[in-house]
Amino acid sequence: MIKMMKKLELPAGAPRPSSGSGPTAPLQTLNQYLERNFPDFFAEARFQVGDDDYFLYARFGQYLARIIEQQRLHRDKINRGFTVLNRMARISARSPRVREMLVSGPLEYIVDAPRALELARKRLSPVARTYLESLCE
Repeated sequence: MIKMMKKLELPAGAPRPSSGSGPTAPLQTLNQYLERNFPDFFAEARFQVGDDDYFLYARFGQYLARIIEQQRLHRDKINRGFTVLNRMARISARSPRVREMLVSGPLEYIVDAPRALELARKRLSPVARTYLESLCE
C-alpha cells in the first residue's frame, strides 16, 4: 500500500528555501563555467587570490583584455570570455554585490584596452553594455 505524503505548507510570508544561499551562491555555477572553459587561468588565479571572487573576476577581466589586445587566443575562447561577463551581468540583476564586482573589476580592464573595448561593444549583452558605457563616460 502506498502512502501519500502530505505537501509541506509554509506559513504566509515565510522565506522559501533556495538551492543556494550565502555570499558566493550566485557565482557558484559561473565559477564552474570559468573553471571548465579557462582551466589554466582558473588554477593560477585561485592559487594567487584564494577564494576571493572579487579578485578572481578582476583578474579575469585583466586576462581577457590582455589576450584580446595581444590576439593570443582563438575567437571561440574569447567569445566564452564574453559569455562569462554576460552571465555576470544577468546575475547582477539579482545581486548588487555581483554588479559591483562586474563594474569595478573586469569591465574596468576592458575599458582601458581599445581593441577589447571595441569587441566588447559588439559581444556584450545589453545589460553588460550599459554597465560598460557608464564606465566610458
